[in-house]
Amino acid sequence: MGNRKLSDPSNNFNGNVRNDMLVSPSVTMTNGGIINEHWAIGFGMGFEIFKHNLTPVFADVRYTLWNNVVSPFFSFKMGYAIGNLRKKHYDELYLPYQPFQATNVYFRNRGGFMLHPEMGFMVSLSERADLLFSVAYRHQKMKTAVSEQFGWRYKWEHKENMNRLSFGLAIMFR
Repeated sequence: MGNRKLSDPSNNFNGNVRNDMLVSPSVTMTNGGIINEHWAIGFGMGFEIFKHNLTPVFADVRYTLWNNVVSPFFSFKMGYAIGNLRKKHYDELYLPYQPFQATNVYFRNRGGFMLHPEMGFMVSLSERADLLFSVAYRHQKMKTAVSEQFGWRYKWEHKENMNRLSFGLAIMFR
């Protein structure tokens, strides 16, 4: 429990709305099965970086319009993104939302519910593999909590909705 300082007093925050533009990497993997030539279902998980690291766990339903060399598809992912499992101690904590500053506290990102509708097209590479290109909207709820050094009672919790546009590139094996 060294002396940590989270210093990010951002000017890109206005009330409950974040107006900063972030490029956030994301790696996910879905395992599932093809029901017929149109429908596929699966479960997945991954690793993402928003302002804090998240581990999304989700269900995925995919509908492919037709089965050609190039085939458009629609997909819907829904699940929960897990935040930090352990809280971290900070001697000084600066945040872009109230209370803006706290001393000698523990900080924890708890993650939250996620929705991820997506559309794109598949390009057939072989009988056993496709290359997928997609564009998606991502809605992510996030809850962070600050607690005192001794005790579990929270000084405060902050809830935030993050929305982003994402572009995907994937390989699907059949």
